[in-house]
Amino acid sequence: MTGAGETKAAERIRTIGLDGLSHPDAASLLHAYTACLSVQELSSAILDTLPTPSAWRSALRRRLIRLTRDGRLPQRDRETINELVQRCQLVARETPALRVSVDTILSGLFEHLPSFQQHVIIETWIDRGTSGAVGRWLKATSKVPSLFDEQAVMGHFRSTGDERAAKALANMATPAFLDGVLQELADCCERGWLVSKAAMRAASVPEEAWTTIRSKHPATYLYLCAQLHRSIAEDEALELVLLSPNSILNQTRGLAIWAVGQIGMIRVLDEIVARGEELERRDLQAFEALSVRF
Repeated sequence: MTGAGETKAAERIRTIGLDGLSHPDAASLLHAYTACLSVQELSSAILDTLPTPSAWRSALRRRLIRLTRDGRLPQRDRETINELVQRCQLVARETPALRVSVDTILSGLFEHLPSFQQHVIIETWIDRGTSGAVGRWLKATSKVPSLFDEQAVMGHFRSTGDERAAKALANMATPAFLDGVLQELADCCERGWLVSKAAMRAASVPEEAWTTIRSKHPATYLYLCAQLHRSIAEDEALELVLLSPNSILNQTRGLAIWAVGQIGMIRVLDEIVARGEELERRDLQAFEALSVRF
């Protein structure tokens, strides 16, 4: 496409983005016009539209991200994108109100950027420390596992209790590292499935971790016994089923019953059936307590 054609496309996009277009296919036309822009025009338009309505900026961003996924981009276009990233970072430093807009662009481009830019972006998000920045940091390392720093993520979890960090550790930390932090994760995490994920990936489950899991996550303990073939007595299994709640906020008794079935404890299942009224009363009491609380 000629330069004049590209200029016309940019003009059409600006008109639709700012003034709107009374047309049944306005959204499709916006994206189609955007596809007519060169990488240079896309980069310029993105910088110009950082403070503007998100629908317009979103179309530009999505087009640029699609182009970066194409390994056939000329080196000149890749350099243009790298320059855009640097300029966006400068804008974010100088104009905090635009950080969310900039971070959205950087997140979308992240896995396709040179490693030196990835490191700079990660460090910026870690240093900023806001909930949004931390979320982008953890998401970025899931896309580029070589940037995952289990010590830094665990440090963040210890200082904040942020279970997004626990999830990242459960999914990405090395088995040996999980061995050393599993007891701590079990003690501090509210969600048992995070603990079970970490335990399943750990090289082994230390005995102190088993003790904490049993105490704080009885259904998870039964699940892990079934999955990891840990021996458990029938009386203990029944006790843990009865300890597992079935409330709106924590419906884990079903998991505990499932685990008992996987272990093959028919007599325990029969006892659970026999105690149906007792369990129903417990559930009702838990619901009433929750109603008073809220």
